[in-house]
Amino acid sequence: MVMKQVLLMERVMDQTRLAVVEDGALCELYIQRPNTENISGNVYLGRVENVLPGMNAAFVDIGLEKNGFLSASDIRLFAQGDRALSTILGKARIEKLVRPGQQLLVQVIRSQPGAKGPRLSCYITLPGRYLVLLAGVKYVGVSRKIESDAERDRLYRIGLSLTDDGPDGLIVRTAAKGLDAERLQAEYAILKAQLEDMKRNAGYTAAPGLIYDDNDLALRAVRDMLTEDVEGIWTDDERCFDRLLTLAKAMTPDLAGRVQRHNGDTPLFDLYRVDSQIDRALERYVWLDSGGSLVIDETEAMTVVDVNTGKNTGKRDADETILAINREAARELMRQLRLRDIGGTVIVDFINMRRAGDAQALMSALREYAASDRNRTRVVDITALGLVELTRKRVRQSLSKQLTHTCSDCDGNGAVPSHEATGRRALRDLWRRRRAGDATALRLEAAPAVCGWIKRIGIPGGSAVQLSPIEGMGAGEYCFTPMESKL
Repeated sequence: MVMKQVLLMERVMDQTRLAVVEDGALCELYIQRPNTENISGNVYLGRVENVLPGMNAAFVDIGLEKNGFLSASDIRLFAQGDRALSTILGKARIEKLVRPGQQLLVQVIRSQPGAKGPRLSCYITLPGRYLVLLAGVKYVGVSRKIESDAERDRLYRIGLSLTDDGPDGLIVRTAAKGLDAERLQAEYAILKAQLEDMKRNAGYTAAPGLIYDDNDLALRAVRDMLTEDVEGIWTDDERCFDRLLTLAKAMTPDLAGRVQRHNGDTPLFDLYRVDSQIDRALERYVWLDSGGSLVIDETEAMTVVDVNTGKNTGKRDADETILAINREAARELMRQLRLRDIGGTVIVDFINMRRAGDAQALMSALREYAASDRNRTRVVDITALGLVELTRKRVRQSLSKQLTHTCSDCDGNGAVPSHEATGRRALRDLWRRRRAGDATALRLEAAPAVCGWIKRIGIPGGSAVQLSPIEGMGAGEYCFTPMESKL
């Protein structure tokens, strides 16, 4: 399913944001700012810090706070001979491939969430608008989104001719559909020159160090997103406009006219209500137009989504109502996965469907909506328990990881001890002290609501305790202090 898109770029202070809007709804958001952890695609000259035989992997220092993780299977082996020999060598032990202190040219293939370091690979890929260069990998592929067999075959033969006399390979991207060999050859030459510059720079760089930065949002907007389906790229920043226009004229001159400058008094992101949609994307509940809802919970292992009918009870046929809500939920789900940049395993509990054929109709709709995702998304199937499984390639940290931090009060649990539970815990603490023979006169300090529960429960008779409500104390906080210290 293809919808008309508008790209919005905003630059305020030292932060640049790129928003993808479809039919007025925010579908993707990219943020570039200092010290950002969205480093996927960057190439570094790294230094091996630790070799872990038990994991058949190594940790590599690339100059960031966290060392990168390099699996033995991601280490480039410059082996001579056929593919079978390379496959055998690819199973070699990590301790035979690298050693501590060794320098390696690596690329970040995934920004890991939480406390994990980025995932690295020695297989370097350089994306262009029409081609992706595969350094040192003799392979030619064509985008699966090009459906015509004749066009795929034509592009494949062009790819073979471009890589015939060299060690590198390439993947032909969807944007190359219909282009002649000369246009593709010109971009391939640019990518090859870029690769040689990268290798040359690595020879003059002290490890660890950044060799290639792939997170220029202007470059990605033009290179990866500016297509016939995009109505325009708008920006209200003069520097961004000049950069976008220069890139568009160089990469896709036919579409350079779609780069537009916004000069109105109201900022672009305000016109399209981008910030309010970002705020809603950080909430658990997503309300559907029909009255139903999605409940989205991100966990360390997977993301779990529940679909509810909510206020939608239908008017006639219950089965028709359920299918309509599920289809609407499937469409909104795929938008939310893109917007929240959720990767990994996703489990969805749609509303149970009883009518034969409805489940397959829902799965077909879900796959259709998933096809518009820029990241590789695979809809697996419906499990025996009626849950839908799908996976989405994780490229960078999710939106919630980028824009939020763990609450210091609840430590990320989303809940704190109740006032009653805290009051009873304080009273048990007092009971334990008295049982041990401590007869000290104490002052019990707690939040007013906790003190209210302590009064309701009652302090054990004979205990020398003064109750003191203190504004600003957390729901789960209380303390005992000797009364003399307060005199």
